[in-house]
Amino acid sequence: MIKLLGTFCVLWLVAFPVRQTQAEGVQRPLTITVVTGAGQLLFERALDLAALDALPQARILTHTPWTHGMQAFTGPSLSTLAALGGRAVKEVRITSLGDWSATIPASDWQGQGVILASRLNGDTMRVRDKGPYWIMYPIDGRRDLDTQMYQARMVWQVKALEFVVQ
Repeated sequence: MIKLLGTFCVLWLVAFPVRQTQAEGVQRPLTITVVTGAGQLLFERALDLAALDALPQARILTHTPWTHGMQAFTGPSLSTLAALGGRAVKEVRITSLGDWSATIPASDWQGQGVILASRLNGDTMRVRDKGPYWIMYPIDGRRDLDTQMYQARMVWQVKALEFVVQ
């Protein structure tokens, strides 16, 4: 009995931080910065999920190479997020929790309706399911977006957006 109890305690201690980390992934604030081309910081703000939800929301229905079937992605557009800094933006540098990064030119979100998805089929996304935030393009609406170049810009597990002004 004591051996079983000891095993349970060890398993609980090992498993608890994992559950806590997964829960925190959804609540992790998104860092938004606006910088000059030379890297001078002009604006910085952390937005939690509630703050992102308070922004105007866009919805993209699409297939992706990483999901099965039609999926509904919801979240603020990159245009909305870029406007928070109050300056004309030329590109955004996205960084993931795993430090993967990509750069998206402003023409992508101005012409194609790119969003920062905070919901997949109405549910928040766990880190293990590509959350808490995922850059999404409307692939089905524009088949020309179904290329490796655009797929590389669809960063998941997004933790930071750095908008670079003109």
